[in-house]
Amino acid sequence: MNRPTTSSTRTGTPARLSLLAALVLSTGALAQPAGLPEFEVERLEFNPSGAGSLLINSGQILPGGSYRLALIGHYENKPLTPELIDATQESGFREVNLVAHRTTAHLVGAYGLGDKLEVGLQVPLIISQEQGRVTDTPFGAPEGGFKLGTPIANLNMSLFNQSESIPVDVGVGVSVGFPLGSPDSLARENSLRAIPRLTVGRETDGLRAGFELGADLRPRVSIGEGDNAEAYNRVRLGASVSSVGEGVRYEADILLWIPTGHEFLTAETLVGVRSPLSNDVEVFALGGAGFGDTLGNPNFRFILGAAYGGMPPRCVAGGKHTPQQCPDLDDDNDNVKNKDDACPTDGGKVDVKGCPIKDQDKDGVEDSADKCPTTAGAESAQGCPDQDGDGVQDSSDKCPTLKGPADRNGCPDTDGDGLDDSADKCPSEAGPVDRQGCPAKDSDKDGILDEQDSCPTEAGIPELKGCPAKDSDNDTVADHLDNCPTEAGPADNQGCPAKQKQLIVIKQDRIDIKDKVYFDSGKATIQARSNALLDQMAKVLVAHPEIQKITIEGHTDNSGPADLNRTLSQQRAEAVRDYLTKKGVPAERLDAKGFGPDRPVQPNTTAEGRTANRRVEFITRYADDGQTQPAPQQ
Repeated sequence: MNRPTTSSTRTGTPARLSLLAALVLSTGALAQPAGLPEFEVERLEFNPSGAGSLLINSGQILPGGSYRLALIGHYENKPLTPELIDATQESGFREVNLVAHRTTAHLVGAYGLGDKLEVGLQVPLIISQEQGRVTDTPFGAPEGGFKLGTPIANLNMSLFNQSESIPVDVGVGVSVGFPLGSPDSLARENSLRAIPRLTVGRETDGLRAGFELGADLRPRVSIGEGDNAEAYNRVRLGASVSSVGEGVRYEADILLWIPTGHEFLTAETLVGVRSPLSNDVEVFALGGAGFGDTLGNPNFRFILGAAYGGMPPRCVAGGKHTPQQCPDLDDDNDNVKNKDDACPTDGGKVDVKGCPIKDQDKDGVEDSADKCPTTAGAESAQGCPDQDGDGVQDSSDKCPTLKGPADRNGCPDTDGDGLDDSADKCPSEAGPVDRQGCPAKDSDKDGILDEQDSCPTEAGIPELKGCPAKDSDNDTVADHLDNCPTEAGPADNQGCPAKQKQLIVIKQDRIDIKDKVYFDSGKATIQARSNALLDQMAKVLVAHPEIQKITIEGHTDNSGPADLNRTLSQQRAEAVRDYLTKKGVPAERLDAKGFGPDRPVQPNTTAEGRTANRRVEFITRYADDGQTQPAPQQ
């Protein structure tokens, strides 16, 4: 084992070594005490109940009347390597493998006394013990063979159990070691030793954490002459994390001993695995390393064992338990708890006591509800025969070999459109209910259903209710986009003669204007310079009745309060609407909406942007679908 050193451990070493060397030369032997002291090498204890961790008690105890027995094999490597003064060594000390290997069997048992107390007993039996290659020591070799170790009695008490109001399990306990082991095998103290402890644990999300705080109270013993040759009282800290459940479980443990005398701080870490062989038997293995040179602390140790009994099974659905062990579960899924179920492992359809009900014809329908109790039938037909499986008994089914709904006396819906054939105007063609079972048709494939298509045999466009576009004046501008549909004109003047300059452009979803509608500043008064534009707008709308609806939108920039701008934009849109109405456009074709600054087309960060945002737009709708075409995104 590596021995920690500090500056204090070697203060005055040269002078001391010189003196010791002279003594060695004069006497021919090391000045050391003779014989083995009464000392128990084994420092590790087991958790007798095995709840949570195999080593660390986490506040749990066995329920009243429960018990656990375990047989454990345990190997330790170099658990006792004291130091002797030796001037021939550079360090001035020589390490002695007084116990290089020790193998021990442990019989461990625990029993629950009521809900708050648990007693336990651990009896170790040394199987073999070997000394390392040591010469010229004042110690005799400790005996091996079958020797009794220090028996340990345990008493644990539960103080609090984890619940909604208390987040952890809390307990106290004490272990007492009796001086009954073999002194010649370094397996007993010269008096009682004890470890009182406080234990805390918490279980959550499939894991259990445990913490143990105790005091290792033992007689003072010295072996060897090194700086770490004393064994005495120590503070014991332990922590563990372990998985929970009924299958293979894992755990990790750490033990820390803080000395009150001249020992060094030491620790051990161990990891382990536990696997059940049946409801009552498990096997387990642990292994880990020790850190520090305290007497009794090994380089490493391995543990193998098997246990019978212990904590009762966890009551989870599908777990490894008997119905009697988990009375509040329903193991056969028949909605009767185990404690009330006279047949807890026989599920299916059961009576009030949880036992299978009578079913003479074995059709899954109990006799009390089976209208045909001696003839196997379908559950959907109340236990009577139902050839087509439509839930209508054959005796009442007008179409017993054809599946049909009960409200049609078991007869089918030929086209499968959900309508009874007698109410289906197209019984051989599937169609929606709102069309009385007939399918939607579009004979000319123009995307407009025949009943909405003014020209069902000619492909057309939505703007003209399914009719094709025409050009009456042969000027290459279709009539529905032509501001002058009866007068020929160039396309760049919207189909009007060149002398009639056009300010209006008809598009599919809107009417664009090549000028603006001007208003007095901060008012809804239309300026006279906009009259020509609006007069032309009125003329175009009157000439195009296929444009069924026009929404006049008013917009502003973001100058001033937004609510005031919305009001102003609404008033301006209404002013344009009123103007067009006076010019002969039917009022029912015109809507007015003010959006204020909510829909800018340019950023309001420049004068040009704000000017562009102060505008009036005309949004059109051709199809009579109750919706105005949305303005295109800028």
